[in-house]
Amino acid sequence: MSHSEDQTIGLAKNLVGLLRPGDVIVLRGGLGSGKTVFVRGLAIALGLDERQVNSPSFTIVNEYPGERPLYHFDLYRISDPSELYEVGWDEYLERNGLVAVEWGEKARGMLPTGYYLVDFGIVDEQKRTIDITFVNE
Repeated sequence: MSHSEDQTIGLAKNLVGLLRPGDVIVLRGGLGSGKTVFVRGLAIALGLDERQVNSPSFTIVNEYPGERPLYHFDLYRISDPSELYEVGWDEYLERNGLVAVEWGEKARGMLPTGYYLVDFGIVDEQKRTIDITFVNE
């Protein structure tokens, strides 16, 4: 349970300690549930410029460069997973950074065998449920 943006950022920062280069984090939840705030926490933990983090709704992917880069996808506007080929999805998965995917459920069949799933639920204006599991399909 998160009671604030700071707590959501803290959860993301804690997760980074478990992640290895190439790991994929799928973020699933409704609009305004905290997905982009969570990505901001990942960026902070990686020593990246958190001010650059915003939802890439119109570009599909934002790159945040650094020693451990972060590739931030937002699949809200895609209608078919095959659209990911156009932005170089496979190449991003092979890079030496972390891949965070908002609306990742839209990438069915294109996700790696193992990935972290972060489920967000809105309790009220401030509170969010955040469940993190490792999925190995």
